[in-house]
Amino acid sequence: MRKLGILFAILFVSVIACGEGSKGEECGESGKVDGECEDGLVCGKKSDTSEDLACLKQCTQQGDCASGESCNGVSGTSLKGCRPGK
Repeated sequence: MRKLGILFAILFVSVIACGEGSKGEECGESGKVDGECEDGLVCGKKSDTSEDLACLKQCTQQGDCASGESCNGVSGTSLKGCRPGK
């Protein structure tokens, strides 16, 4: 019975650790929304010059982004994300 409890604890921790990413956290597939990032975020390049991917706030216009961020397209999609400005 104790082994079963330990197995469930390990499974629970694994599921929690593999949850959706928050803004700025790394993600694995550009343009992915569901399963990669939290609601309202999209997986895209951290910056225009970076190949690293992160969860970005989705935007449709510049006003949707915070000061110092730019609303730019996410490769391979019709979505846009807020990235640090130049």
